[in-house]
Amino acid sequence: MKAAVCEAFGQPLVLKDVPTPSPGPGEVLIRVSGCGVCHSDLHLVDGDWKDWGTPLPIIPGHEVTGIVEKVGSEATRFSPGDRVGVPWMQFACGQCPPCRAGAEMLCAAQRSTGVTVNGGYAERVKAPAAFIHRIPDGLDLVEAGPLLCAGVTVFAPLRRAGNLAGKTVAVAGIGGLGHMGLRMAAAMGAHVVAILRGEEKVALARQLGAREVIDAEKEKVGKRLASLGGADLILLTGISARLFEQCVPGLGPNGTLVVLAAIAEKASLIPAGLMTGQKHICGSLIGTRDDMDAMLRFAADHGIAPMVERHPLNDVNEALARLRDGKVRLRAVLIP
Repeated sequence: MKAAVCEAFGQPLVLKDVPTPSPGPGEVLIRVSGCGVCHSDLHLVDGDWKDWGTPLPIIPGHEVTGIVEKVGSEATRFSPGDRVGVPWMQFACGQCPPCRAGAEMLCAAQRSTGVTVNGGYAERVKAPAAFIHRIPDGLDLVEAGPLLCAGVTVFAPLRRAGNLAGKTVAVAGIGGLGHMGLRMAAAMGAHVVAILRGEEKVALARQLGAREVIDAEKEKVGKRLASLGGADLILLTGISARLFEQCVPGLGPNGTLVVLAAIAEKASLIPAGLMTGQKHICGSLIGTRDDMDAMLRFAADHGIAPMVERHPLNDVNEALARLRDGKVRLRAVLIP
């Protein structure tokens, strides 16, 4: 089969023929329909995560959708022809404190698709049946790819927040994560506020469900949110410490800011500002398998799909370059 292989960090991926994987007893073999290109893939191939124990060579890609071709003798949940997705998490031990507490995505023994085991930049991929997910018929297989990472990343904190009908939910940063956050929050009945920079995505944000739009280049984010009564929930999807600093004052009473972006810069915060109104700041990492299944059902029921640009697998390095240069408007998907 054809695959795009990372043979050395910091070098272009190599398109080559590799052996088709053979599924073990509890595994399935999937013919790939599409694989999303995530910013995490850039961190992997550029060598930012070389200390994570990634074996080389490796096939990247953790937003995989496709059709089951073969099933192992113990993979009785699936049959050839089933529509499925392979996400980031391919294994969690089920025994460690995070797993027992219902946070399996924090398992230290986790195996990650395209990071520690081969992923979906290929014509076929194998994965444990216990960690793949059915893709509802209402979702296009190619478009659904980014739901398996970006989609569940925004859905999980929205789900944990409970009933959001009538609540003010702000989405800061309208990119690959944020554009799905807007649609999902709006579908949950929230009063949705989009926080962005410049006028380029204002119309898109309103189209996706934003009732209010805050341009961080023209007004103070915190002050504007406070004028709306403060946000009950803020999803921070933009990779900016400055945006983080601007959002905190905009939290309402008992409001929560959830950090979803891998911000590596230092940020300034006056802790006393959290006391007034009992404000909360937390992080959130992907979601559980139950979150994933709930998100896929929710997306199908509400007609929510990522906005994607499609690239043939042969153009994988060009797609990564577009992402690295900020030219991918929202999400990109590779098609074998």
